[in-house]
Amino acid sequence: MHKLAIPFLIAVGTVGLISPGHAQELSTQESIRVGTFDSRAVAIVYYQSEGQRQYRRGLRERYEAAEEAGDEWRIMQMDALFPALQHRMHQQGFSTGSIREIMETISGSLAEVARDAEVSAIVSKWEIPFASEAVELVDLTPQIVALIDPGERALGVVEDLEANPPVPMEQLLAQEEGGRSVAEAIRPIIDEQGVEAGVERYRELQAETVQHHRKLREARQEEYDFSEGQLNDLGYRYLTQGQIEVAIELFELNVEAYPDAFNTYDSLGEAYMEAGQTELAVQNYERSLELNTGNENAREMLKRMEAGGTDEG
Repeated sequence: MHKLAIPFLIAVGTVGLISPGHAQELSTQESIRVGTFDSRAVAIVYYQSEGQRQYRRGLRERYEAAEEAGDEWRIMQMDALFPALQHRMHQQGFSTGSIREIMETISGSLAEVARDAEVSAIVSKWEIPFASEAVELVDLTPQIVALIDPGERALGVVEDLEANPPVPMEQLLAQEEGGRSVAEAIRPIIDEQGVEAGVERYRELQAETVQHHRKLREARQEEYDFSEGQLNDLGYRYLTQGQIEVAIELFELNVEAYPDAFNTYDSLGEAYMEAGQTELAVQNYERSLELNTGNENAREMLKRMEAGGTDEG
């Protein structure tokens, strides 16, 4: 599958887009109730849920298995995955990062929440740049958090959020990329040797950091991007040119490199389907669905092949 778009707004009624030009007109009409939630609260409760704890334990077990097997490729992949997951958790739990994938896990229960609260839509409170007087915003954070079955510790954190605004995204990103605190590095020197020694150490660390950054930048020029999308995009180039066997080889290589990625199997399934190899196409689409039950493209392709839309070659 080349692209998969998943809408985040969970609508259970009809809500019009509101512009300043229509504000006066809408204010005279019956009010529209829109449910809102603090995305930080939902994210914190979600990441402290038992399901997420099991997921992280599974990642750790896979990492240890890769280390035991000496599988440097898997180790490299997971060394990149862990900080990426940490960045996302920070952005969602402390700032205003999108929690679309989290909301998808409870999307089946949102209609009932909306019905009980008599709202026409549910959206993050940080994603409302404008609302006219005709829109009544209803905070549904407690009801949505309850869908994840939070523990007492998580609920305590959620309560603390009410008094604290989100950390600005640019500040959070700067903190994540900033490395160790230079202030903490020079403070003991100032206390023991005086401020001049502290200033001198600051300048030394500044020069070392610039030099280190230069070396990293030069090293990156020799590195390659081995992300999942590289072979996937290349495979589709050949597939659209009618070179199906080349595409299959590339998609198979991508499956080998990323055996836990649903999209690699989806793409391979499509190539096999184009080649008329229905049995192999079915196997790969089914594996893709196992890894991601929300992959509607795979589900649709399986229905099409079951109906006889593609013949075995």
